Amino acid sequence: MEQTLDSNSTKIINLIREEGALSRVEICEKLDIPQSTVTRLTNKLMKLNMLREGKQGHSSGGRRPVMLEVNENCFYALGIEMGRSAIKAALINLNGDLLSIRMKVTSGDESIQEVVSYVKEIVQDVKTQADVQKTRVLGVGVGLPGPLDETEDHKISPPNFYGENDIPLKHLLEEALELPVTLDNDANVATLAEKWFGNGVGYNDFTYVMTDIGIGCGLMINGSLYRGLQGEAGELGHMSIAFPGELCHCGNYGCLETLSSIPAIERTYQKFDKIRSTALSRVIGKRGKDIPIVKSKIDEAVVLGAGALVINQEFSLTEGSKFSQV
Repeated sequence: MEQTLDSNSTKIINLIREEGALSRVEICEKLDIPQSTVTRLTNKLMKLNMLREGKQGHSSGGRRPVMLEVNENCFYALGIEMGRSAIKAALINLNGDLLSIRMKVTSGDESIQEVVSYVKEIVQDVKTQADVQKTRVLGVGVGLPGPLDETEDHKISPPNFYGENDIPLKHLLEEALELPVTLDNDANVATLAEKWFGNGVGYNDFTYVMTDIGIGCGLMINGSLYRGLQGEAGELGHMSIAFPGELCHCGNYGCLETLSSIPAIERTYQKFDKIRSTALSRVIGKRGKDIPIVKSKIDEAVVLGAGALVINQEFSLTEGSKFSQV
């Protein structure tokens, strides 16, 4: 029999994961969900072993409430970072704890079929190291350099990605891994990791700027990733800011990436021997207030965020612990 984990159930799990053990009444108050709905959903989650009853909480009068906890090792998620020079895979539990991670360096000259075979290899390695069976894995989240330019039939064309365009990557990975796969750009999944583990914990609205070979931006609005109408919100790297400017690999001239990405900074350094600019530690925000720029402490933001991407969405659990995303 199939059981669907809907958005309210996911909210309950993530609330308890972020704040710790909570009573049913506290869940009602914090999520503004009717008590009857919370009781029904938490009972369902306990039946699925995703929640468990813990210690009794403090009482303001009457019976002490039973606190609910996440059963963090009931199910797992795989996070994959598919970069242009390396592939990483990690296994996390429902609390987002990193259980196992592997990396495979690539030359950039491989075919997509070869890259997919690398992914399959290191995914098997992380499952073996953590001693987790595939039937306990909810799905696979994949972070890729954007923009993905995803079509209706899920083909993608990331820039400078192993020399190919119109890649049916979702299909290829689902076929190789026999698990549901969700794709997103690396800035978005790194933003999700910041929300779960970094300086974004406890904040529902913030911006994450990722500077690497390219420049991307993730937008967290009302506690959810904002992707925009075409799924490409936050693609700061391809805003044309210098005219006529240098030709960018996207086909435009004067893109931000041609000036401020790591390769662009390296080229500037090589040209002038040293960079003669001073990085400001703040930007001026609305009403003249200083907004500090904080460097993330997360070393594996993309691969962890890709795993968190799976846990944050709706999915269904069927008899025999087979999973499919809704």
